[in-house]
Amino acid sequence: MSYLNALLTDLRERKLWPVPLVLIAVLVAVPVLLSKSPAAPHSGPSLGLAIAATQSGNSVTVDSTPVQAPFGPGSRDPFTQQKLPGAALVKAAVSTSGVTVGSTAASAASTGSGSTGSTASTGTTSTSTGSGSSTGSATTTTTTTPTTTPTPSHKIMPAGFAPTDAYHVSISITNKSGGVTPLDPFQRDGTLPNDQQPLLVELGVAKGAHNVLFAVQSGAVVSGPGSCTPGPLDCEILTLAPGQTEGIATQSTKGPVSVALYQITGISVDRFGSKAAAAKARAKTDAVGRALLDNSTSSTLSLFQYDPSLDAVVDERNLTVGGN
Repeated sequence: MSYLNALLTDLRERKLWPVPLVLIAVLVAVPVLLSKSPAAPHSGPSLGLAIAATQSGNSVTVDSTPVQAPFGPGSRDPFTQQKLPGAALVKAAVSTSGVTVGSTAASAASTGSGSTGSTASTGTTSTSTGSGSSTGSATTTTTTTPTTTPTPSHKIMPAGFAPTDAYHVSISITNKSGGVTPLDPFQRDGTLPNDQQPLLVELGVAKGAHNVLFAVQSGAVVSGPGSCTPGPLDCEILTLAPGQTEGIATQSTKGPVSVALYQITGISVDRFGSKAAAAKARAKTDAVGRALLDNSTSSTLSLFQYDPSLDAVVDERNLTVGGN
């Protein structure tokens, strides 16, 4: 107490006694004021609201659905909405006598709804399943009278198939750049996708001109609407109609590896000025494919023989003794 009395006496003498009174008043007033009006919490600018307020137009949603692989089942037909050469598709319908023919015109942009089924193959077998249809295109010109110099002209098949005619097959196949490459004309015994990787060999137009036949090579896997002989689990001969899209793949330890898709875009006729010129055109074949067929040991292949007089492949399974 003596210390406080001495301190107060000193403050009075120095006239500093108001200072402690002010300090005491401040210490008492501050808690009272804080309890009556609490300070509002600091709120900075809301980035979320500012950003949301500046947005306009349609909302954006993210589709997390997995994207299909290029050549897998259900993938888009690469021949759809593609501008292929030509103005019409020739769908020849020749009767067994070889004189009745029909043709159907179609737009140059081929369209299709075919679906390719996934298949598996072991050893030298392959499969072909599924169903589909589409519309292809092939080049056509008006009919002209042959001149003395025999020159072919690619035209829609007329009212019959004459000895001075030769079939003209048009094919389109996908390439590594994602486009479609036209192969027109596609020579008999030609290979697909190419001579460096001959997975299919074209045998020729089937008798009746409704389809084209292909010999399936060892290690090849086919998938699509084409039909297989002897069967889908052991495909050695593939039959494909114009407008149908077929997949080609190779067999590996991890399953089929897609190579390409292809489509027959037309079966038409080249008309020549003489039988000799037509016979010369019919005799043209691809050397690589011809060598593969000559060395083939397939028993099924021997049942499909090319007939030069018809310029077509005859299915000898349908032949009976006596020709009946």
